[in-house]
Amino acid sequence: MELPKARAMDEGGCNSMNLFPGKHQATFEVRRRGPSRRAFTLVEILVSCAVLAILLVFMASITGMVQTTYRRTQGKAEQFREARVAFEAITRRLAQATLNTYWDYHYPNNDLTQPPDTYIRQSELRFRCGQASSLLPAGIQSNTQAVFFQAPFGFTSDAGNYGGLESMLNTWGYFIEFGDDTGLRPDVVNNAGVATRNRFRLYEMMEPGESLSVYKHTSSNATYSGAEWFLDPLGKTNRSARFLAANIVALVFLVRDPENALLTTDYGYDSSPDGNFPQSLPVHQLPPNIQVTMVAIDEASASRLDTGATPPDLGLAGLFTTVGDVTNEANPGYARDLKTLRDTLTARRINYRVFTTTVSVRGAKWSRN
Repeated sequence: MELPKARAMDEGGCNSMNLFPGKHQATFEVRRRGPSRRAFTLVEILVSCAVLAILLVFMASITGMVQTTYRRTQGKAEQFREARVAFEAITRRLAQATLNTYWDYHYPNNDLTQPPDTYIRQSELRFRCGQASSLLPAGIQSNTQAVFFQAPFGFTSDAGNYGGLESMLNTWGYFIEFGDDTGLRPDVVNNAGVATRNRFRLYEMMEPGESLSVYKHTSSNATYSGAEWFLDPLGKTNRSARFLAANIVALVFLVRDPENALLTTDYGYDSSPDGNFPQSLPVHQLPPNIQVTMVAIDEASASRLDTGATPPDLGLAGLFTTVGDVTNEANPGYARDLKTLRDTLTARRINYRVFTTTVSVRGAKWSRN
């Protein structure tokens, strides 16, 4: 006897399935619902495309802003990187200044026929800093301060004959000069008539050791006036100075003793003998500590200020001439002058950076005796 076939039906049709394989089978037929045929409408697609377009525009705008900000920040960092490298070079070189002092007889009234009466500190080397306008040769447009000294840098222009003398003495110095860039460009650029750029630039004076002239002037030279040892290298047609950094608008040196007390009231310091006896400070002595301050502006600001051969007025006239108060901006002196300069640059929308540090001169052997 055969069992009747069982069926399971639904709305979508029928399928059969055997529950009992073999002779006796029960077949169930299952009806399944067909797949949905529903899709997006045209309006939904258009709305989606519009939203996607708005998101893409928004993302592109943000990306552009980020790229612009990055380029601007990177450009500023690059602008002041040159100034930072130059500042580090100044502080590193100043720390190596030397006078190589020694003790020698003192003869009363410089009469060598008389017996000496005591020992005095002597040196043929020199250290000098002060107002650039009074130190530099005529024709150099400069501002704030300059510094010149001797140090064992081993620099030479004739490495074939003098190479390897790492401790050879050199006369060194730093100063700011305003002028065009004709001498800094290749001849092909100058001959092409490309417009020059007038900028404040930091220069490094570096007299080769084989040309060292300080001994010629300081060893009992009757015509020596006290400055030829750095004026001669600067006065040459092919002067012993190289470009170090552009857009340096201020360079200030504050000399201090071991207790950090100021050694000058007008930024000037000269280790040359003054002819008095007993010797008075700072004869033949290096300042133990030198506070160096440098102010740099960016190229975009410098380009905007470029009006030709006349230096732009940055309000430096009358600033950094008297040391005065170095901490309180309310009193006349260094602190207020620096604030005045910063306020002037800010008011003119000039991007700037102030670098400052105190250098310990390793060769200083300070003594008040």
